[in-house]
Parts: sequence; structure tokens; C-alpha cells
Amino acid sequence: MTTKPTRNVRLDPMTADEYPAWEAKMVTGYAAAQVGEGHWAPETAERQALNVTRGLLPAGVDSHANHLWIARDAQTGREIGALWIALRTAVDEGPATEAFIYDIHVSPDVQGEGYGRAVMQAAAAAARALGAQTVALNVHGANDRAYRLYKSLGYAVTNRHMRLGL
Repeated sequence: MTTKPTRNVRLDPMTADEYPAWEAKMVTGYAAAQVGEGHWAPETAERQALNVTRGLLPAGVDSHANHLWIARDAQTGREIGALWIALRTAVDEGPATEAFIYDIHVSPDVQGEGYGRAVMQAAAAAARALGAQTVALNVHGANDRAYRLYKSLGYAVTNRHMRLGL
């Protein structure tokens, strides 16, 4: 078994100039995931994804309680992905601040090199610095690779949504 190198990343606040390219990539990926899971029709998915994204981020990078970052390799400064965390109140075990990860992605050309783990660890550190007591996320059912990563980092399954096609 090959050991992956330990990666170090830094999270740089996303700028207004970087936002449009990220939004386009995020919307496309979100739409594809929703279509793939049978939630949305292909012909309306992009519009729905854009509406959801803009509803959650009405002021782009300046949207209240939302934090967007570009993830970069700490040594080289190379952009390797992005992260979007929203702070919200969780009430599962009493009111607490939860950092919800709406989007995490690692560029396809560096996937499998340990950057996903590094970004998730940086996300936990950023959430802690923002005052969150927990970090939560949704993993799409078909994304086994991400599911395994999150489990290996100590994330616990808190909900399962299942469907039977007829």
C-alpha cells in the first residue's frame, strides 16, 4: 500500500474577482449531483442550482455568516480547491454554533494526493476559529470516496436519505 504524502494547505479568503468562476463550477457540480441522484430534471438543474446558491449567498463573498476560501498548497501557493462554510445554529443537543460545509472541492488534477484530507482538516480548524462547536456536511449518496474520507476523519452519520425507484 502506498502512503500518501502529508499535505498542508492554507485557506485564503475568496475575493470578489474569484467568486464568479467558483460559483459557476459549484453550480455545475451541484446540479450534476442533484440530477444524478434523481432529485432534479436535467433541463432545469443548472437554473435550480444557481437559484439555491444565490439564495444562500445573496451578497456573494460578503454574504452574512458565510465564509468562502480558496484552498492553496501551503508551500507552492498553487490553487487546489475551494471551501464554503456557513455558520448556523444547531439544536440537536442544545443550541450550538455549527459550521455547515456547503461546498468542498479539490481540483481533479490533484485528487487522490491527500489534499482532500488537508482541506477538511483546515475546515475544522477554521470552523473552530469562527466559534463553531461542530462541523456538519451532506455527502451525496454516490460519492463513496468522500464518504470514506469523512468517516476516516471521525465524522459520524447523522441521517440517511434513501429512495427506491419504481
